[in-house]
Amino acid sequence: MQTATNLPTLTVQLSPEDSDRLLAEAKRRQIDPNSLAQMLLHESLTKLKPVSAADIEALEKLYNFREKAEIVEFLEIYQFLIPVLLEAPDKICPYFPENKLCLEVEKDFESIDSAQLFLDIIIESDRDEIIDEALDKEEKLSEDWYLSLPYEVRRVFSCGLC
Repeated sequence: MQTATNLPTLTVQLSPEDSDRLLAEAKRRQIDPNSLAQMLLHESLTKLKPVSAADIEALEKLYNFREKAEIVEFLEIYQFLIPVLLEAPDKICPYFPENKLCLEVEKDFESIDSAQLFLDIIIESDRDEIIDEALDKEEKLSEDWYLSLPYEVRRVFSCGLC
């Protein structure tokens, strides 16, 4: 859609929590919420920097990538995940020393802003006892490491069995 000035328009659907935060901040700054949203979007886009080739290379040594371009694009937005991803294999290894690790971005097509990066721990068996043991280990890993990650990390990053 084009406006009268031939600039493209963009409609963004916010979660109720983000919408409330945006309205409260606009009120605090005494400006129009749409203007604030445009300012914040511009500010965040101008801060985007490519993920370094060294970081991608380091991650590729640790993980199999499913759709590398999607993962790199996701990490450009959520660069704070890179240190978490670099340390994750050391946290996972005591529980799953021989298992392959994969990264994959999954998007919820019903919501605009709900993509997540999944770290999949590959279980290559369909035997019930192995799966049960892996589920017990996954629960312990979650208690010992994943749940202690900051909420902002867990909001966009999940770790589990595959």
